[in-house]
Amino acid sequence: MTPYGQTGNAAGRAAFRVLAVDDQDDNLMLIKRYLRSLQVEIVTAANGDEALAAVAQQPPDLILLDVIMPGMSGFEVCRRLKSDPETMLIPVVLVTALDSREDRVTGIECGADDFLSKPVNREELLARSKSLLSLNQARKDLEAARMAGEVRHRQALRDAFTRYVAPALVDQILSAPDPLALLQQQARRHAVVMFADIRGFTRIAESLEPGVVVSLLNEFFALLTEIAYAHRGTIFNMAGDCLMVGFGVPIEQAGAGTSAFRAACAMLTEFHHIARRWKQESQIDAGLGIGIHTGEVVVGNVGSPNYMNFTIIGDTVNTASRLTDCARPGEILMSGTMVAELRAAGVALDIQALAPMYVKGKAEPIEVYSARVNG
Repeated sequence: MTPYGQTGNAAGRAAFRVLAVDDQDDNLMLIKRYLRSLQVEIVTAANGDEALAAVAQQPPDLILLDVIMPGMSGFEVCRRLKSDPETMLIPVVLVTALDSREDRVTGIECGADDFLSKPVNREELLARSKSLLSLNQARKDLEAARMAGEVRHRQALRDAFTRYVAPALVDQILSAPDPLALLQQQARRHAVVMFADIRGFTRIAESLEPGVVVSLLNEFFALLTEIAYAHRGTIFNMAGDCLMVGFGVPIEQAGAGTSAFRAACAMLTEFHHIARRWKQESQIDAGLGIGIHTGEVVVGNVGSPNYMNFTIIGDTVNTASRLTDCARPGEILMSGTMVAELRAAGVALDIQALAPMYVKGKAEPIEVYSARVNG
């Protein structure tokens, strides 16, 4: 015979656990004999204190609770169990000789799920036990399904965020009450914006097979993405042979300017190695230019009903892009505001001031500084 509550195979659920509470041994023995056909695990307690201790040690699937006992009554035990979030969903059947309407009302107010009158009738005990055990198992199954759904949902969010955001920031994002709200926000934030672009790659690509071009770009983006993530950067765009990275956005980040500059230096150093290999294998000359600017950006979803992109826009982004356009291979061009931020942070800089640069969209020229990294 398959025990009640088991699936009948080795992988099935364990038998249900029933706690019977009564100060009379004869009553406990009778309940155990009646429930024997269900083949459930039965534990007993002689009073309210023992009952609460047994529940705390291992919560049962059903509690058969005598009402009139020395010390703590069954009403009080039930009230305590139902007021505790950890035990409030355990079905409690009050087993009592009290049969007045007032006693029933008291039991309902205490949170009892059902009642059995003494002397206990075997068929009634089995019917009520089966019903409540089944309902409790259904509740557990629904809760397990809900938890599994939450785990899948959380993993899907993690997978989505890790495509754009540094892994070190993902846990911080997921700890928010509503992580998706981050992708739905429209806000102004202070950020550091970096663009990294391969110099002359369009011309280079014309002389190579499409498969080779794609392979080189994949290697390029994989390298720069890894470096950006290592410095807590967020990837906002990959277009052609250009990468846009934000620091301090969408999650505020102390020392965002320092992180951006160090990431840029690491990108130039590491790209030097793969550019040398590209030269040996494909006979192409490739260089990397980087532009960095800091200031206010607008962050949010931009696009149409058919296509949306979570990105950053504004003058800060445009200025960083213009600086990148002017950067030579192996060079980082930074605005004066970016350099001022680095100096305020105590970053040692080996830079050269260039002639002020007129940037499209600005009436006045901006200060520009050059940092060279040769690998």
